[in-house]
This record gives sequence, C-alpha cells and structure tokens, in this order.
Amino acid sequence: MYIRHWNWLNMIFNTVIGGLGKICLQSCFFMRRFSSISTLYSSCRSVVELLNPLAREYKSIGSMKKELAELQGELAQAHKQVHTSEARVSAALDKLAYMEKLVNGKLLEHKTKTESSVASPSSSMLTQSLDTVKGKSPRKSLDVSGPVQPYHPRLKNFWYPVAFSTDLKDDTMIPIDCFEEPWVLFRGKYGNPGCVRNTCAHRACPLHLGSVNEGRIQCPYHGWEYTTDGKCEKMPSTRLINVKIRSLPCLEQEGMIWVWPGDDPPVETLPSLLPPSGFEIHAEIVIELPVEHGLLLDNLLDLAHAPFTHTSTFAKGWTVPSLVKFLTPASGLQGYWDPYPIDMEFRPPCMVLSTIGISKPGKLEGQSTKECATHLHQLHVCLPSSRNKTRLLYRMSLDFAPVLKHIPFIHYLWRHFAEQVLNEDLRLVIGQQERMINGANVWNWPVAYDKLGVRYRLWRNAVEQGSKQLPFSKPM
Repeated sequence: MYIRHWNWLNMIFNTVIGGLGKICLQSCFFMRRFSSISTLYSSCRSVVELLNPLAREYKSIGSMKKELAELQGELAQAHKQVHTSEARVSAALDKLAYMEKLVNGKLLEHKTKTESSVASPSSSMLTQSLDTVKGKSPRKSLDVSGPVQPYHPRLKNFWYPVAFSTDLKDDTMIPIDCFEEPWVLFRGKYGNPGCVRNTCAHRACPLHLGSVNEGRIQCPYHGWEYTTDGKCEKMPSTRLINVKIRSLPCLEQEGMIWVWPGDDPPVETLPSLLPPSGFEIHAEIVIELPVEHGLLLDNLLDLAHAPFTHTSTFAKGWTVPSLVKFLTPASGLQGYWDPYPIDMEFRPPCMVLSTIGISKPGKLEGQSTKECATHLHQLHVCLPSSRNKTRLLYRMSLDFAPVLKHIPFIHYLWRHFAEQVLNEDLRLVIGQQERMINGANVWNWPVAYDKLGVRYRLWRNAVEQGSKQLPFSKPM
C-alpha cells in the first residue's frame, strides 16, 4: 500500500515550502497579439501555396511575381504589427512597474514625514537612496543594514506561538529562548501549560535540567519547586520563604502553545492558525536556525528566488518566468502569486501561511488555487529567539492522500525534506546576515515581486515607531 502512494511522496517533496510552477504566457498579452499573429500566419500560408509546384502550373510567372510581391508586402506589414504590439505591451509593463515604484516611494515618504517625531534609531528606518534610475526621481529604499539592534519592546506585545501541543507532555519540559531571554515550558497540575523564567531564584541553575513533579518544575540543584505562575511552593532542607520567578501569560489553542512576552496587558483573542476546512495536518516540525527572524521572514515571503535557489529540491528543472508578481489589495498583507497558483499571507507578528494548488503529483495547472483539484497548506512561525537565532515552527497539511499519515516513520521523511529545502535557503540568508552586520543593505533595491516582503518591513517599522494605526491592517 505504501509503494502505491510513493508518487504522492514525490509530489510533496517537489512542492513543500516555496512557490511552484510557471505559466508560460500571460493571457492578456496573447490576446493583444492574436490579430497580428493571425495575419502573419495567413500571409505565410499564402506564400507556401504560391510556391507549391502544383500551384505554379496554373499561374504565369508574371502573375506569380505580382502575387509574391503583394504577399511580401503583407508579410512585412504583419511583422510590423507584431513588433508594434510587443513594443506596446513592453511599454505598458514598464509603465506599470514604474507606477508601483512611485506609489511605494510616496508611501515611504509619507510614513517618514508623519512619524519622524516619534521615530527611534533603528536599522529598519527608511532612507533616501543616492542612486537615480535613468534620470527619474531618486529611488526610495528600505534600510536594513548594520548590526542587528536589540528588539524593540513594542514588538513583544503580541501573542507568539512557541511550541506544538503534542511536544509538551505532562512530564516533559521545553526550553526556549524568546527575545533573548531563557524560558521553559511545562504543564501544571491540571495539564494547563505554563512558561517561567528558565533560571532558579536560588542559584541561577537552568530549571529545564530538572524534572516535573506533580505539576511543578523542580530545580536539579537543591530541589526548589515552582508552579506555572512562577511561585516557589517547595524548598527542601530549609524553611519555606516567599520566592517567585517571572512567568509569562501562556495559553493553548488549536494545538499550539502561545506566550505573551510584552509588558502591555495581553489581548483576549489569539489569531487562528488552523489550515482551511477539508485539510488534515500531516507534519509538525520545530527547527532552530542561526539567522535573525526578520531575514527568515523576508525569505519565506518571496517565491521569485525558487528557480535559482532550490535547484536540487522542489524547483529542480524549473524555467524562469518572464515576470513574477504578487497581487494584493492596497491595504493587505495577503494575496496570490502570478504565475504561481499560490495564495500567501503574512500574519502578524511572525507567521506566514500559504496554500499551494496542485492537480497531479509534481505538476501545476491553473493560474489560481481555485482551479486546482488538490492543495498543500503550510504554516511557518518565525519566533525571534535572539538577534541571530530563530525558532521555526512548521506545520504541513493536505486536502488529499490521508493514507500518508499512517505510513510508519513518515514524520522523519517530512523533516528530512524540510531541512533539505531550508539548507538551500540558509547558506544564502546566513551570507546576507554576515554582510548586513558589516554594513550592507539587504533591502537596497526592492522590485515588483518584493511587495509582500516590503509590506512586512513597513508593518514592523510602524510597530517599533509606535504608530497608532498599523499599515495594511484591513482584512482582504
């Protein structure tokens, strides 16, 4: 039974994490050229008929020369029309790209002027590029350069997913770093999750080296025991005194453990990260990565790099599209890729959701996910562990082939595939990080297909600058 489904495994390997496929021609471009190409085809057909030996027997040389001259004229005219159409389409595309640059430039200029009074120094501040393009207005760019700055406290005032529920057993602990602070997750007496500082109040011993005892985490040094709210309830060999370590608000929802690391009171509702209706979760993977979480988000929000970066995994053999676009509402952090049948969303503060449309193993059909029969849904959570480390939570769901869930050790296969794809990205992102720290700007030349990544950076800048109304916050 497992061999029978091996083709589906190959399909998942070729589609997991990233953008898929390529549609060769834009339909609008084809329609605009259709009449000219039809004329050209008709002329060529007439030339073939004229030069056919059977046809020459019934025509005089003079009439053939006359008809040939007329057809040559028609052929030249058809060529001219085709070139004209190509020039018009090219000019229109150039104009569209230029207008997008102007709009982005105006947006950046407006944000800089209106928020300059409350702006604090940040490596993500907007700056004016000194370069000019073909005599046009100076180009605006994002400035993401220099050593990674400490995370702004305002970025902490969100609910962050930090672990999958299935990984947190009643007798286990999960140590994590969040915003450069050490924490440890464990379940309390009634199974409720808790998150406390991973440092004993007595002698600063890491608590995760100990054990869970009746819903309390026990320090391995002298046996002090703490509840999920950080209160020390047991001190063996000495008199109990009032001691408490810091704890974070901690909730469990939809199979994930969430914490609120900020100083502001936590909001009451958590965003939903479940896959769409009809999908089943097939894999949940946690990987620690040696890159700053913003650079990883930049990478995940970009599909244009796939045919150049992932040449040994899911994009092997891909041709390069002539034009890649991300189509999205004016106010939104979600949309779809063209020419890839992929929907994508950045969900604050650090999540990327994508739905990939597929119809056959390893194949792409249709220009939208709605035109595809089967789908792959992905969730990436990029938790900022420190300024150069990210805790990645990855969840993969399918709306087909439920039998894959029952294949022994399939989880290890999914993890192997995920790590292969991530390793192709990591060597590049780590190189970016090294150059960024030395002063290079990793966002110096945004282009049309960078739209979603640019909007993430603008959203993050607005949070750090204390904007009352965050950009791109309207639902689709």
